[in-house]
Formats: sequence, structure tokens, C-alpha cells
Amino acid sequence: MWAGYIRGFGENAADISNSGAYFHQPLRLPGQYFDDETGLHYNLFRYYAPECGRFVSQDPIGLKGGLNLYAYAPNPIRWIDPLGLYNGEGIRTPGEYTVYYQHQLPTGDYTKSDDYHFKNANEGLYNAMNQDPQLRASLERRYLGIYEHVSPGARNGYSSEPPRGTTWHHANQPGSLELVVFEHHRKYSKIYHPDGTGGRNKWGGGSGCR
Repeated sequence: MWAGYIRGFGENAADISNSGAYFHQPLRLPGQYFDDETGLHYNLFRYYAPECGRFVSQDPIGLKGGLNLYAYAPNPIRWIDPLGLYNGEGIRTPGEYTVYYQHQLPTGDYTKSDDYHFKNANEGLYNAMNQDPQLRASLERRYLGIYEHVSPGARNGYSSEPPRGTTWHHANQPGSLELVVFEHHRKYSKIYHPDGTGGRNKWGGGSGCR
């Protein structure tokens, strides 16, 4: 058995075995391998300098990996970049995220506005929560007041706003709206849009990552 002690941005502090002896091992941050010759960390597509907490060359995928072309991650405790391409959130990978409810739009509604889509999705969620008490209870525990938000108003109209703390994500599957965490969708665009193009742009006639 052995343990490695890594500083904030990947510098190796010490390696120690269960016998108490210090020894050399090359593993560093996830995906990194220490290069004795250069003193840098080999990160598959480029090299990383732990002393300054950044890569020594620009990101091969350009701005798709973030605005800073040399950054490893915003926070190395919660984020990883095993390939040296994308500062992914924790162990999550592009295309993998939590969906609390999925709504399918009718084909004829694909190109309608976001307001229309969200109203339709809220109505679908309202009906689903009425039919599934467990779903309703689960979502209420996570987002208190969500049932009231998606319920029809005085004129039986549905809100065009997603429930508080969430958003309706236009997924890659045509017509699919997914209820996801708003902050995650805002911050981790690459996870929800691995190829840089949103579902709205692909099947709904919109633009950008939607």
C-alpha cells in the first residue's frame, strides 16, 4: 500500500508506503503522468506545468474547452481534465448529466418559440406529477413549490418559465425537453452540448446551445 500527497495544482509533496518508506511514483492529477526529463506532467494531448497550474501549450480544441486556452480546471478539487482537452466537472463526461423529467414535444411544435416549448413541458410535468405521486414527492423535496409552479393558472394557462432552480434543456433527441439543474446547464455547457451545438439548433430552428 502507498499514498501520494498532491498539492493544490498537482505538485507532488511526498509518496509514502505502508512501511513508512518514501519512494518515487509518477501518478499525479487524473490523467497525468510525471515526466522525469522535463519535470512536466504528461496529459496525453499536451503537457501540464504544476508549478504554475497551467498547460504549456494551447488547448487543441480551442475555445470549446473554455475561454482560458491554458487552464487545467477552475477548481482541481472538483474538476478534472484527464485528456488535457476539457475541464470536465468531477467524474462526469460530456453527454452525461442528471435529468429529472423528460418531455416529448409533438413534431409540429419543434420550431415554435421557447415560451411555447416551456409551457408545453410544464403542462406535461404537471400531468406526470398528478399520475405519479412518487415523482411529485421527489421533485417537491428537491424543488419546493415546483408543483404549484407548473399547475395551470386562473385561466388554465401554464407558465412559460421553467421551475425555479431548473431549466428545460433542448436535448439532442428531436423534440426532447429535459428538466435539468439551471446552474449546471449554465456553467457546464460542454457536458450538455458535447459538439457545441444545442438541440434547439439541430431540430428546432433556433441558434446557439439551447
